[in-house]
Amino acid sequence: MNNSMPNSKTILRESWSNGATLLAYPNPTSPAVYFTGYMQPGTIADPDEFYGLASFTTDMLMTGTKRLNFQRLHDRIESIGASLSLGTGHLSTTFFGQCLREDLETIWGLLVEAAQEPAFAEKQFKRVRNQILTGIAIQNQDTAEMASQAFNRAFYGSHPYAHPTVGYAQTVSAIHKDQLEAFHSTHYGPNGLVMAVCGGIEPETAREIFSRTVGSWNSDRQCPPEPLPPFIPPTSSIRSHVALEGKNQSDLVIGVPAPKTVSRDYQVCSIGNSILGRYGLMGRIGKAVREKAGLAYEVSSHLGAGIGPTAWTIAAGVNPDNLEKAIKLLKQELLRFRSEPVSQQELENVKTQALGRLPLSLETNAGIASILVSIERYGYGLDHLVQLPAIIESVTAEEILESAQRYWDLERLVITSAGRALT
Repeated sequence: MNNSMPNSKTILRESWSNGATLLAYPNPTSPAVYFTGYMQPGTIADPDEFYGLASFTTDMLMTGTKRLNFQRLHDRIESIGASLSLGTGHLSTTFFGQCLREDLETIWGLLVEAAQEPAFAEKQFKRVRNQILTGIAIQNQDTAEMASQAFNRAFYGSHPYAHPTVGYAQTVSAIHKDQLEAFHSTHYGPNGLVMAVCGGIEPETAREIFSRTVGSWNSDRQCPPEPLPPFIPPTSSIRSHVALEGKNQSDLVIGVPAPKTVSRDYQVCSIGNSILGRYGLMGRIGKAVREKAGLAYEVSSHLGAGIGPTAWTIAAGVNPDNLEKAIKLLKQELLRFRSEPVSQQELENVKTQALGRLPLSLETNAGIASILVSIERYGYGLDHLVQLPAIIESVTAEEILESAQRYWDLERLVITSAGRALT
């Protein structure tokens, strides 16, 4: 990789008249190319009675096009040793893939073809629906997944983020093939598409290929993205439990609203989160709950990032007999986190780790492309990576304490769990 951080002088960024945007960064030592990005739609476009429609539609894209059936499409991709995958989030459809540099035009052409002209074959529709329903049935018996879904319902309330992206068994079962086709025709298109690419190809060459493939994709039926509705955070503590019999482990989630991803608070809380539940063997809470008390098999904290509302959470897997003890001890650690500053040693350790991870994240084509997508999504600016070390270094223990007090309101905790019925 280049010795210097990717920046506004070395990253190519260009937008096309169809609303698509490309970011490209070279890695001359690599014969391979990795790309990733996002486009419309996300699951916020799902009708209430058909949750999972956007995700179902995306799953159908790689099952064949009007020109290439399932076998021929995947034979084309595999014959050049490439990969191409798509998935659906709340706000967008994501895609990623890799190939040799000489095959980039082929794989981008297949991406556009799959997104623009899916076949929606009846046989594939039935197969994919069965796969989705099987996946949902498996998730419904997973304690960690059920605790997470219960948290989202309690935390987000009436907001679209409350629902799993794959939908529910009853809503997916109600979806017909013509609904997928109608949803696709009105939501898929190049407007708002963002692509980041990194590898052994010059940015100007990538731009030319993008112009011939994604840049030439036009749709006169694509509707504007769904507006993100307002989020009303919980005003009091919430406690819920999903009973799953026959489980030897219970999982729990504790959380509060997180700061906006594009804010100084987020950078401060990110350092604080590493101290709380990411550093070493999962930080303070890992040491207190797992190592010393032996109440959890695994425990960690996570600071959510995204457009719109996100959560700052702690997740743990525990023996069902220790569930309430673990919750009590985690609350004690949260009280300490918001009552006294972190130590200078903790702060320096986490800063050193964060600064060390930064160049590691740039050692692969995938790492750089993923960061470029985040830079575009959150509007950080092309010099974000150059500026980030100084931002990390500037975080103080006092700022972390103030942020902990601001966000970890112990009177408004959302606590959910799943496992053996509570006694």
